[in-house]
Amino acid sequence: MMARGRRVEVIAHRGSSCLAPENTLASFKLGWRETTTCELDIQPTLDGRLLVIHDDSTKRTTGADFKVAEHPLSELQQLDAGAFKGVRWKGEKPPSLEEAIAVMPFDKRLLIEIKTGPEVIPELVRVVRASGKEKRLRIHSFSHPACVEARKALPRIPVYLLVAPRQNPLTGAWSPSIDEAIGKTKEAGLDGIGANDTALVDASAVQKIHSNGLKLNIWTVDRVSEAKKLIGLGVDGLITNRPGWLKARLAEVNNRAAGI
Repeated sequence: MMARGRRVEVIAHRGSSCLAPENTLASFKLGWRETTTCELDIQPTLDGRLLVIHDDSTKRTTGADFKVAEHPLSELQQLDAGAFKGVRWKGEKPPSLEEAIAVMPFDKRLLIEIKTGPEVIPELVRVVRASGKEKRLRIHSFSHPACVEARKALPRIPVYLLVAPRQNPLTGAWSPSIDEAIGKTKEAGLDGIGANDTALVDASAVQKIHSNGLKLNIWTVDRVSEAKKLIGLGVDGLITNRPGWLKARLAEVNNRAAGI
């Protein structure tokens, strides 16, 4: 997908999570068939491993209420992380980060979200270095300290700071502001910003981010109208639960516009 001469990347949010159970190998394999990049979340386990899961508890996706940080990886991987999505997916286990990277084709990419803080960086470095796929990986996190440490430990991997600004109902101002987000990102020597699609996203904000040498990804974009607007603004990446569907619909729009 092209816009203003820029390539817009469609990123599979937790894999192809509209069709398959989020953050499972099934979801990632499908996501990589539909687009170039999958995104996932990591949480540290009791024994210091990295489990691919969004929440700090397994309850929502497995039905068993285990705190990830209070159980070893081997125990957590006995749970069923697929059945909640349907019988077809029964038996899908929550994978480790090693397993997710291992099934990634060498011509694809993976965006890793650190859900905690910098305490996971040593294990993340170990996994990344052992994978042989360091050049295909990226990192993003809401934790500024985690981003700082990731940049220091893995200088060849792009790192993005995630922000989810809130609007003050009295003043209408967003916090953090675009300037604050850019400042924190630049201060840490990061490569870009990831923002939720309700804030910080207008033509002037995108221009300001790009003029500072940064890239901008937006989540979660599941509507064609929203995707078209953001592409028109010049964003670099769209993180979506429906990568295959969204790419197909956008291609239809482009073909109609071109008279094909």
